[in-house]
Amino acid sequence: MTELPFQQLQTLNVRQNRALALAAVFQSAQLTHMTALTGRQSIGEYGNFYLEQLVKASLNIRPQSIQNCQTLDYFNQLSDISLGLKSLESSITQPFNTAPKSKIPKFSSAKLPMSYAMALLHLEKKVYSNPKFVEIIEQSQQKILRQLSFFDNNYLHPSILANLAQTYVDTAGQINPRIMVRGNAEAFKDSAHTNRIRAALFTGLQLAHLWRQSGGSSWSMIFSKRKLLKDIQDLARLQYEVL
Repeated sequence: MTELPFQQLQTLNVRQNRALALAAVFQSAQLTHMTALTGRQSIGEYGNFYLEQLVKASLNIRPQSIQNCQTLDYFNQLSDISLGLKSLESSITQPFNTAPKSKIPKFSSAKLPMSYAMALLHLEKKVYSNPKFVEIIEQSQQKILRQLSFFDNNYLHPSILANLAQTYVDTAGQINPRIMVRGNAEAFKDSAHTNRIRAALFTGLQLAHLWRQSGGSSWSMIFSKRKLLKDIQDLARLQYEVL
């Protein structure tokens, strides 16, 4: 049995916990978008940092182990999901005109990341209702966790990303309609690049599962935007208060 990687001193309320899981989904969607646009170029130090945190979390999220869990049980700290909080806030307040802050990778439009995030929330339900797909995910997680020691615990090692990408293809990639990612056409010819995109999508699928298990639903997103925005802003402030 795999133990949760981190234990937090602070405890979020139910709504904040759910909002943070949703923000992590949006972080994955934003990284998918950024990676698709950059081609062979790096998404930057901070982009890699945010992706690494999602990969770590995604390898420990399992159906039988997330009941009554805090989202922060899978992360070191709130700032690990700063990009997701900003992306989610932007999708609610300024859907087509974001204003990135310092130390946050720049992104020009929330439209595509929002569409990826919503597609992941939709796909998660179909993936996790299929026992075969759940088994594939769990077997892949165990395999990758064993492999990490051979790669000096480098969660962004090309082999680790390739395995995550294949897991996504073998599960969510088998369900129609598939997520159509827009970006640099030349970059999509590079397998390492597409692996990175699919790995980011896999992490989003896992965080979407955590969000749903914490009580998240599409209807609550539509009809409780004001509450969701307050929770996001409270979380954004809280990350600067925790030492």
